[in-house]
Amino acid sequence: MKTYIKNTLLVGAVSLGMMSCSENSWNDHLDGFTGGPDFSNVQTLDYTLEVSDYELIAKNSANKALAESAGVADELKAVGSLGYLNDKILPAEYIPNLLQDPGFKYFTLSGGSSINVTYRIAKNLPEEMVNMNAASSYTVTKEDYQEAYGSEEDYAESFSPMATAAGNIPGILKSNFPDAAAGEYVLVNYNNSETSPVFNTPEDTFEPSDILKDAKAGDDVTVNGVVTGVCARGFIFSDKGASVLVYLGSSYDGSYVLGDRLEISGTVGVNNNGLQFGESATIKKVGQESSVTYPAAKVYTGADMDAAIQTTDNFTAVYCSITGKVSVSGNYYNLMVDGASTSQGSFYMLTDAQKAMLKDGETCTVNGYFVSISKSGGVPKFFNILLTGVESSAKSPANVKRRVATIANTAVSSLYLYDGSKWAPATDVTVLQPSDYKQMGVSGNALTADEARTMIPMFLSRTYPYAAAETSKYVLYSLKGSDGTSLRSVEYTYDGTQWVDSISEEGVITETNQFVFKSSGWKMDPSISLVLPRGKNQATSMWFYQAAVDWVSANIENASSWVDSYGTGEYYSGCSAYQGNVNINSSYATLLSYYPGVQPEEIVKMMKSRFEHETGPGALSLLYPNMAPIEGLEPTVTVTFTAWTTGGANVEYTIVWKCVEKGKFEFVSCTWNDAPAE
Repeated sequence: MKTYIKNTLLVGAVSLGMMSCSENSWNDHLDGFTGGPDFSNVQTLDYTLEVSDYELIAKNSANKALAESAGVADELKAVGSLGYLNDKILPAEYIPNLLQDPGFKYFTLSGGSSINVTYRIAKNLPEEMVNMNAASSYTVTKEDYQEAYGSEEDYAESFSPMATAAGNIPGILKSNFPDAAAGEYVLVNYNNSETSPVFNTPEDTFEPSDILKDAKAGDDVTVNGVVTGVCARGFIFSDKGASVLVYLGSSYDGSYVLGDRLEISGTVGVNNNGLQFGESATIKKVGQESSVTYPAAKVYTGADMDAAIQTTDNFTAVYCSITGKVSVSGNYYNLMVDGASTSQGSFYMLTDAQKAMLKDGETCTVNGYFVSISKSGGVPKFFNILLTGVESSAKSPANVKRRVATIANTAVSSLYLYDGSKWAPATDVTVLQPSDYKQMGVSGNALTADEARTMIPMFLSRTYPYAAAETSKYVLYSLKGSDGTSLRSVEYTYDGTQWVDSISEEGVITETNQFVFKSSGWKMDPSISLVLPRGKNQATSMWFYQAAVDWVSANIENASSWVDSYGTGEYYSGCSAYQGNVNINSSYATLLSYYPGVQPEEIVKMMKSRFEHETGPGALSLLYPNMAPIEGLEPTVTVTFTAWTTGGANVEYTIVWKCVEKGKFEFVSCTWNDAPAE
């Protein structure tokens, strides 16, 4: 970073002056000039935005409010993550709030300051990429799935061959985005399954059997019934007359749920006096009940449990209700019941959800099926209960019947495009899927900008291993920033060896614009108005005139003969950083000595011309080296200044220069040409 305020202006102890016998003369000594004010907050700077500045632009509260009102909040978030502005987040609107943000390193600059800010901005992006970056997101809702299946009861929270995504998403988008414009994109998030769910068959087509109540161990039977209880190793199966455990072993995946209608064929077995079907049974799902009905629960006391465990007969499962205190020890969940002397309640193969409902030491009433009797030391002890519910404040039933069908599905993200009349899947873009983020090892289904730069080329190499050279692909992903996530599209081209970001170099350019601190705050203003106060120790005047003196020292032949011994004033055009004015007083003896043999009126004419065409433009080239025309507009610099004129009068004038190319200025006009000649 450079500043064009010279050190001689920043420190009051540095000697400034030229010879004079009056307030307006140029002194060769420093009478009364013992120090200057602290004007460190008035500066002209060159500054290039850093990564942290883009993040600050996105976080700034004023910018967030501005973006929210303009409907471009996601575009603002992206600025902080990507490190460049875009066609929705324009420098003239959003950089001023950065410059006055307490987190910005130069936020203390005061009125009269200016900063030439260099920034990156995405401008030459393809139209489709701009539209993809502005895409909305929509997650398919339960109500959408119900509409797709045509029922509020018989549906799955997933599309399937029965209710396809392609057949339903266009209508969903039409309803939710009625004002969409042609070229608008929406990213749709939904679940999809390769298989269709099985719903209830009509009530009059399913008739439960009435066989289990008479079944005995070793009987080969085929029975129809319903799942009325679940556990980690199987489920309770009930027909009209009785219920039995269906034991499916440690590999059981929980695929049968309450209300499933089943047809089971197999040999009735027995375990610990409880009748059951084993893993060899053939099970066929034929529908689903709208609700599960339980018989009246048999209430067991401690004494009843003591009597029950003494039976030697085989029995079908008994639906029961028992009150006791829960005892948890490691993986063992038991129920201690008052009055029981030889028996103890033991919960059978609990699921994790059921375990979560049982709190050690809590007294509650449990509902479930008495399914078997276990021994301890060869003596019957454990009254085994397959849990169906817990009656306790703060608890809900252990097994909640769900009408919605559960089917295996995959999370999908698909980009849809509106062509002006209908929605259809976008065919020109590859969308990162939840499974892709998982393979990349990132959380939250989103990438940071650095992760995207590293992982997207790897993703494309894996996805398109046989791509030909010059193949280009758009990729849409979720960009993770410090203030949330936003959608971002990139274009990569395969150069024959690797995938290369084809947009960063062409679509994101670097610009420099000036921002000035006016009474209303920071503004992007390529045209500048400066007021140079007359007199000593005026910060802005010292800054401008010193630049003119420095230009003379560097550019005029025999410069040392034109610049005073203190280096703060020049007689070539009359600029004095010490006095804060332009001296065109032709009667001043020191001035006349620099123009021997030249008539006073000619001296004035020469000095005016040099200030207009040489030292003024030269000072501006030092102070504003990055100012440049913008889209054909030549910005101007208007300076109000004071000249010490012949006769000793201080007269205020206004001069205008225009910027004709970067860092180059030309004279336009000056009001002293409207005044009578000196």
